[in-house]
Amino acid sequence: MYLFAAIFGGIAAVLLFIALIVAVLRLKSQLIFDIYPAKGVFYQLKYIIALWLVKRLRNKVYYTKDELNSPEFHAKIDRPQALGDDPQSYDVISFMGANDEGAKLIITLERRRRGVLKACLYLYLPEHGLFCTPKLPDMLYFTTDGKRENDEFKGCGFHVYPEESMRQWRIRYEGEMRNATDERKLLPVRLNMQFTTQAPFFYYNRDLSSAVIADSVAREAWNDAFYNLLKHVPEMVEKRKHYDQSGRLVGEVQLAERCFQLELRGFRDHSFGTERCLSNINRYVYVVLFLEDGSSMVVGNLSQPAFFLSSLKVGYVCTSQGVYEPITDCNYELYTYGEKGTPPRHKNFFVYTAKDKYLVQIEEQQSTVRYMGSDWSSKVYNQFVECTVNGKRGQGITEYLYKNKQSERPESVSASDPEWYKRVKSYERNLSKRKEEQNEVFLF
Repeated sequence: MYLFAAIFGGIAAVLLFIALIVAVLRLKSQLIFDIYPAKGVFYQLKYIIALWLVKRLRNKVYYTKDELNSPEFHAKIDRPQALGDDPQSYDVISFMGANDEGAKLIITLERRRRGVLKACLYLYLPEHGLFCTPKLPDMLYFTTDGKRENDEFKGCGFHVYPEESMRQWRIRYEGEMRNATDERKLLPVRLNMQFTTQAPFFYYNRDLSSAVIADSVAREAWNDAFYNLLKHVPEMVEKRKHYDQSGRLVGEVQLAERCFQLELRGFRDHSFGTERCLSNINRYVYVVLFLEDGSSMVVGNLSQPAFFLSSLKVGYVCTSQGVYEPITDCNYELYTYGEKGTPPRHKNFFVYTAKDKYLVQIEEQQSTVRYMGSDWSSKVYNQFVECTVNGKRGQGITEYLYKNKQSERPESVSASDPEWYKRVKSYERNLSKRKEEQNEVFLF
């Protein structure tokens, strides 16, 4: 009798303890600016659990797969990707570069269904100023009649393509550019550059530090919606592939009557999948720095509360030998840098890897604005900056994305859109109002 009572009492105590643990994990941390969760009282417990789960999952999914290092896999992911039937299919390639003299380059091309191309090109020359493609701050281009797909990063003067998987990409642009502060004067331009590298690639799904993922997850409330999301994490991750690669950008730019030979330390970013929804992103910041000793640094912080990642820090330090050291911690918090909608001109913060600690000091030289999304759902500031990292001087680019509360492309911009695209956007608006239309294809 007493034995059974002791057993049942022990079971009840264990169940009560489990119930208390579950209740603790569900607690919501204090929110900073009603968005960013602070580290709660039980943060350390949640961090330990999250770190164990992340490491276990990644070891099972990535570290046991030799195919990720095979030439076949490299060739498969390092080319323009086929856009599937999913209306959210996307394929994005970006390049950034800078040299010690202060010249800087940004080019981004995003392929979408029906030949839609979202593109930007910035060229910063210290003695001549900042130049950009004429259509900016709008990034929307149309490369087909809407009935055909575009299977290349090509159109409207752009052509970016791989010459050798994970080793060489060609970047070409022939068209016009203007000074970023003067919309009137257009200059003819021909850009022909090559990105080359011997470095491996940094595959975010596999190589991002487990510590920064655990930190972000441990700040969130582990409620029913969170547990439901966990069930679908493997398939959701597979829908979003993203990798970076450090290298060099070398080539020539003919701007009007002037010719510039450029040699830049470079960075390449390629991401593709079926779920790139800017409207779900609250904010993000990316900092890309190129230092005088040949090393580079990528630091970011992403706020996507809908995905239970209200403050996810990402990035790495790449040595001059092309070795990536993932960031394990950083005191760069979004709410302390430009939360009111304007990026700060000066930034100082610490970055940590498993081996080192870095003091990063940044000063803006010039800034510009562009809009992302078919409805201008996001506003992006690009800053062209000088920096010092642990006493080493460098040059770089920062990118601040904000959710655009006035998310609608102005009529003065959208008036020149092709008729088929206007019908699609009208269809989307009707869907948002729970109306239905026939004989149209949902695009974005």
